[in-house]
Amino acid sequence: MNIMEDVFHGGAFLSPVIRLICKSLASTDFRDYFDKGLVNKLETTLNFINLVLDDAETKQYEDLGVKCWLDDVSNEVYELEQLLDVIATDAAQQKGKIQRFLSGSINRFESRIKVLLKRLEFLAMEKSRLELQEFTNYLYEERASGFATSFMAESIIYGREREKEEIIKFLLSDSYNRNQVSIISIVGLTGMGKTALAQLVYNDHRIQEQFEFKAWVHVSDESFDCLRLNKEILNHQLQKWLAGNKYLLVLDDAWIKNRNMLERLLLLFNQGYIRGKMIVTTNDKEVASVMRSTRIIHLRQLEESDSWNLFVRHAFEGRNMFEYPNLESIGKKIVEKCGGLPSALKTLGILLQRKFSENEWVKILETDLWRLPKGDNSNIYSALRMSYLSLPSNLKHCFAYCSIFPKGYEFEKGELIKLWMAKGLLKGITKKEEELGNKFFNDLVSMSFFQPSAIMPFWAGKYYFIMHDLINDLATSMSGEFCLRIEGVKVQDIPQRTRHIWCRLDLEDGDRKLKQIHNIKGLQSLMVEEQGYGEKRFKISTNVQQSLFSRLKYLRILSFSGCNLLELADEIRNLKLLRYLDLSYTEITSLPDSICMLYNLHTLLLEECFKLTELPSNFHNLINLCHLNLKGTHIKKMPKKIRELINLEMLTDFVVEEQHGYDIKQLAELNHLKGRLRISGLKNVADPAVAMAANLKEKKHLEELSLSYDEWREMDGSETEARVSVLEALQPNRNLMRLTINDYRGSSFPNWLGDLNLPNLVSLELVGCKHCSQLPPLGKFPSLKKLSISGCHGIKIIGSEFCGYNSSNVAFRSLETLRVEYMSEWKEWLCLEGFPLLQELCLKQCPKLKSALPHHLPCLQKLEIIDCEELEALIPKAANISDIELKRCDGILINELPSSLKTAILCGTHVIESTLEKVLINSAFLEELEVEDFFGRNMEWSSLHVCSCYSLCTLTITGWHSSSLPFALHLFTNLNSLVLYDCPWLESFFGRQLPCNLGSLRIERCPNLMASIEEWGLFQLKSLKQFTLSDDFEIFESFPEESMLPSTINSLELTNCSNLTKINYKGLLHLTSLESLYIEDCPCLDSLPEEGLPSSLSTLSIHDCPLIKQLYQKEQGEHWHTISHIPYVIIS
Repeated sequence: MNIMEDVFHGGAFLSPVIRLICKSLASTDFRDYFDKGLVNKLETTLNFINLVLDDAETKQYEDLGVKCWLDDVSNEVYELEQLLDVIATDAAQQKGKIQRFLSGSINRFESRIKVLLKRLEFLAMEKSRLELQEFTNYLYEERASGFATSFMAESIIYGREREKEEIIKFLLSDSYNRNQVSIISIVGLTGMGKTALAQLVYNDHRIQEQFEFKAWVHVSDESFDCLRLNKEILNHQLQKWLAGNKYLLVLDDAWIKNRNMLERLLLLFNQGYIRGKMIVTTNDKEVASVMRSTRIIHLRQLEESDSWNLFVRHAFEGRNMFEYPNLESIGKKIVEKCGGLPSALKTLGILLQRKFSENEWVKILETDLWRLPKGDNSNIYSALRMSYLSLPSNLKHCFAYCSIFPKGYEFEKGELIKLWMAKGLLKGITKKEEELGNKFFNDLVSMSFFQPSAIMPFWAGKYYFIMHDLINDLATSMSGEFCLRIEGVKVQDIPQRTRHIWCRLDLEDGDRKLKQIHNIKGLQSLMVEEQGYGEKRFKISTNVQQSLFSRLKYLRILSFSGCNLLELADEIRNLKLLRYLDLSYTEITSLPDSICMLYNLHTLLLEECFKLTELPSNFHNLINLCHLNLKGTHIKKMPKKIRELINLEMLTDFVVEEQHGYDIKQLAELNHLKGRLRISGLKNVADPAVAMAANLKEKKHLEELSLSYDEWREMDGSETEARVSVLEALQPNRNLMRLTINDYRGSSFPNWLGDLNLPNLVSLELVGCKHCSQLPPLGKFPSLKKLSISGCHGIKIIGSEFCGYNSSNVAFRSLETLRVEYMSEWKEWLCLEGFPLLQELCLKQCPKLKSALPHHLPCLQKLEIIDCEELEALIPKAANISDIELKRCDGILINELPSSLKTAILCGTHVIESTLEKVLINSAFLEELEVEDFFGRNMEWSSLHVCSCYSLCTLTITGWHSSSLPFALHLFTNLNSLVLYDCPWLESFFGRQLPCNLGSLRIERCPNLMASIEEWGLFQLKSLKQFTLSDDFEIFESFPEESMLPSTINSLELTNCSNLTKINYKGLLHLTSLESLYIEDCPCLDSLPEEGLPSSLSTLSIHDCPLIKQLYQKEQGEHWHTISHIPYVIIS
């Protein structure tokens, strides 16, 4: 026997489908009303095929005949599964027993089953010719688990320490290329660990501290195009923000076929004062050349010792290697076969850790998969195939379905599990489907098939993941012709066997793509994404939908999320097998009544359908609905009888209708709800008994609850007391983790917000509870990390009751963030002890607060005190404060500033007079300073020694109403960005010099300063890249003057120059680096230089200049030809 036939015991890819079919056929309904002989033959044939599927699955890589046979079997099995689904659905919709329905339909269905049986019997007979051996496979079992479930990215890599430190040293260096963004390229073969190395650098704490803005863009060969570039990067406001700021951009997996896009991208980031750096990962060293890389890192295969250490880490995890000498010997031979490829070593290490026996390791060593055709990536592909083949059969199916996602696509964990459920991939096993899906997902993460997103691994309570391109290729090869992605402008012929399609539509070829899709009658999944913006997007019209829904009757999954969709066609009723419908982020205003006929609908996603105001009246007919996302909609009332949807596990929003407060009782039986629930319109609930009937206390799976009253009117005392009783009756389950109470008008908070009724609560927001005079004893909550109190105007004193009247325990022992905002009557803060872990403290809009602040907050990092005019207090003693914002709080005193301060925002005359000098003189690490609204006299400082003169990078001064600054700007030798806005009396710079390394300069609404512009010495600023000028007081008629600006300028912006009539050619002539010219709101400007603009110009943007628009309009204006050579021209 071929050794490969006995290596992997995961079970064949197709086996779960066959098992489900046999389970359906074995039911008494089908046996009683189909010919028993037919059913028996079908079961026998399917089981006969199932026995050889494992062998076929491993042999397909070396025998094309076996692969074709396997594809044929898969197609017939899918056809049979689909037919049985139709039978079961139609029968269920007859509202009678399946027997009664089938008696009138038996001939029609039996004839189709006979045709399929004949085909399957022929395929079964082929097993001998193909020499396929029988092998027993298995489904997922508990013993196949034992994986870790952490979603943390890899923090250790072997053999790359030198490269890692070299890259970090390059990124942290202060040397910046004046002509273009500094780029380091990581070049190496697939599987060499380029992305892993870049991600490790990206997440290093030194990089986190160095760069103010970071972005990660996956640039695959398939999905990187101009429109995507525009969407993710080409944004004028983003360019303005990046100019002068430290940023890091990672371009992962760049391909040379994107050469034009890469060159245009490079051009984009070579504007303004460049303080950014870029990492590029690529297989092709020519990409590094196109990107004009400052430095190139070539990744080679790992050394033998590093290869072994990486393998040992995964294969012997949790064990002592020296206790297994035989495995050590076998392992070293396997490592040798991996050829120093990190991905192959890691993948096989994880696989062998799960198959920890000498027998299994020998089988892996001797498998024929090592002898597949050689190539640059043969070792890694062999390792990946082995890992895939070891998966349980139903887990294989779940993984292969992910091939529908394009490379670089970020998917959310919960949504993928819902897709698996809709596809039927989680049926037939004892565990609950969602629980099993969660287990499967974690298994794939632990095997590195899924990796946490580098951009946003966790956002808004959701986990996001991505597949490495190699893994995506593996999934694609496993799903074969049954999954298809349609991208780009080319529309290939779609195989009739295709079952699942992900399609990107644009305005030009949307119709053409959909016409091809119409013809694939057996399609089960259609996921549509659109390109473009606004009206430039392809419209999913009613006619388009009618055509789709009349032909694709077997769809189980349909997503139009984010598409240009205004209404859902009534023909949606044709999709009787539909389980999953995603209409999120569309502009639909209503749903057709026919949607209520979708008996099988399991998931309905309507997130951010902001025009949607109601659901169909017969919505309760969707008895199999489990997930309903209404977040961001404007639903005004819930459908009647929604209580009948007892299978609901997700219901994001529940609206209590006005004058129908009893509607909240519909929640009574919905005790399977999980995740988040927001109940709004609680002002309409007047009876505590009705509130109690909602049965919130029994909803033990809820993690997040928002109770919103939406109450704006004033109430009398009796109404206020009624509100207390109602909220008391809405006590949630003790498992709740996050709670928000909005616009509650009761006079006191409920008793259950104390007495440890919510021991697992980690986040609490109390918003607009304006009649409550005392806060609950929140200091006793053992798990509370985030507390926000806002608009509670009845609170005058926060006293010891807030801490919980208990001196034996530390108050707020877990709290990390405390925000108290918009508290108009709050006067005293008496509970000042505790808070040992508090990292962020914000007091905002508390105009009557007089005292005091906690004295010592050892973990405090961020302090904000805004509009607390009467507060007189010392800032807390905290050694780790890095960010401080003080605005209009004249009584705040700073005795000692922490040396760790990096960002300071100071606003108000007294705050600036008392604090600014201390900040500049004592803060050796200060990087960013903002100063606002100074109306005092000219300040004279006793000392001009500024400790922050070497660290300050960004300085913004707004509303400075004095004739001079108290410090000389040229002292800040590393200042890169300077903004002066609305400084009407400022006449000159202290010392009349600007910092020599200034890269970005913006001057607006500074008329006296503008009058002396020729004295600024701009021409001497050899680092200046971006200059923004606003002449609101009509000083200039012509700009710029000859030799005024340095030749290094690559971005020039002129705004609100109401008297400007002429752009001076002589002032631009020497600007050989100018790439971007932006002109806005210059109504008198009637022409651009006749001699032309600098040849280096790549972007010209002109807005609100009516005379210019008329003459230079694209292809129509009289002078369009003089600027038509500029690559990017926008005139609006």
